[in-house]
Amino acid sequence: MSYSSPVSPEQEEEVSQLLKDIPDRPYPTYDELDYETYLKAHLIPNRPFLLSSRTTSTWSSSHNFRLPSTEAGPSRPNLSALRPYAHHIVPIANTYVPQYSEFERTERPLGEVLDLWERGAEEGRGLYVKDWHLMAEIEGEGRGVEEVYEVPQCLRDDWLNPPYTPSPRARSQTLAKSTTASTSDFRFTYLGPPLTYTPFHRDVYGSYSWSANIVGRKIWWLFAPDKLDKVKDKHGELVFDVRKLEDEGGGVKILQEEGEVIFIPSGWHHQVVNIDFCISINHNFFASPTLPSIHHTLCVSQKRVEEAISDVKEMIIERLGTDTDAWEKEWVEEVQGLLERDAGWGWKGFWETVLQNLNYPPAAENLSPPMAMRDAWVREVIHLYKTRREWIYLAEVRRTVEEIETLLDM
Repeated sequence: MSYSSPVSPEQEEEVSQLLKDIPDRPYPTYDELDYETYLKAHLIPNRPFLLSSRTTSTWSSSHNFRLPSTEAGPSRPNLSALRPYAHHIVPIANTYVPQYSEFERTERPLGEVLDLWERGAEEGRGLYVKDWHLMAEIEGEGRGVEEVYEVPQCLRDDWLNPPYTPSPRARSQTLAKSTTASTSDFRFTYLGPPLTYTPFHRDVYGSYSWSANIVGRKIWWLFAPDKLDKVKDKHGELVFDVRKLEDEGGGVKILQEEGEVIFIPSGWHHQVVNIDFCISINHNFFASPTLPSIHHTLCVSQKRVEEAISDVKEMIIERLGTDTDAWEKEWVEEVQGLLERDAGWGWKGFWETVLQNLNYPPAAENLSPPMAMRDAWVREVIHLYKTRREWIYLAEVRRTVEEIETLLDM
């Protein structure tokens, strides 16, 4: 069955307005993208691009998750093809209920949401399944992700997720990756009706991301890090929805067609709206070229944490005094604990992830930067880290960094 909720006249008008005056793309769209071009024209300079629908044309999901459209345009979602995953507990955003910088969030079995969509229930119109770990669930059930997709070759040097393999993952691979702090998995599947959306944001850790439209079309607004002046409110905070701004905040507006893949650079803010019922697959990831940026983002996150609990620092100093460095060691450890909860990881997780990817490169040599370039980016962040107090006071992390240096010197 397909999504059966009728689109209201108001929604039709809103979609029509969104599709008006779509500008020509300022970024290239490739039928095929060789790794060297990807590295030099996009990864290192941090520039967007798209891959054409040719990239996803052989994916299982491109055949199984689509039903032919009843009229010219994108496919309809084949919700019946998602029924084998009905038992998965999925995160759901109610896009009709904004809550702080996101939406009201719940979790429920995917089957319950599919029921609402197939019945055309009003309750289901604003529901958006976001950050569903479909690939991890499939692998956890002993199958391979080839039943859904194939990671484009140029995008396989991914330091944040398990190394891509289409077949069932060997237990030894799972165990090797489980020792790092990045095992929470950043391979996501999204599905939702027309006009469900993701508010204005930047991706986790300042990572890159790529997103493939399996069913339907999306509109993206992209903002480079130096183009945020027009997307702040009177308090200097970033807005929730750029559509409410004059000229939509001045971002680059892109219509992503069905089957296309879009690459979002590190640190670029963006907002995304589903024009049709959409099913998409997204990876957040980083690689060695973006290590300095990821390092900087973690430094900024730590500074925010330190400012938020500055009173704790004063209490530690009052209790331990400043005659020794005991207060500073406790302060550093206190900050790290909160940083891991606030940002999702701290210096321990960062350096363990670097070590893991040096020991077990996620992609073949011809799909990765030359080793000399990779090592130079790693050495750059090591140099930066050694200027911080954490280098002195986090002994376990220091040992990890020293192990990395040993690897680089071999």
